[in-house]
Amino acid sequence: MNQSTITVISHKDEIEGKLTSKLEDAMNKVGVLVQSQASKNIKENQAKSPWRKTGQVASSVISQTVVGGNKITAEIGIPQGETHKDSKTAVDKIGKYLELGTIHHPPYAWLFPAVESNRQNIINLLKE
Repeated sequence: MNQSTITVISHKDEIEGKLTSKLEDAMNKVGVLVQSQASKNIKENQAKSPWRKTGQVASSVISQTVVGGNKITAEIGIPQGETHKDSKTAVDKIGKYLELGTIHHPPYAWLFPAVESNRQNIINLLKE
């Protein structure tokens, strides 16, 4: 009896690499989109906000894509370490005060609305 064989080759690593690269690119775009909208939201809220003087908070918003383990994340926010030039308060704390409010000031949310207002755009970027 003749024996016939067929070899099936998995290209799993190659396919995963391409998918990971595309997802990382998409997450970079998501980060930039949300960062841009968050900065705009801060600027729009400046007329009402007690932290409206310099524009430093809006210009401090950054995004970065982090690849680690089995996940890729877009992190958007204000990094620690910078001090507001007028109030001498940490800029990341001012961002938190704006987003969540304080005992003395209502919230002027900028980050959560940046995500929510771009929900469909984010979905579309991830589908590409």
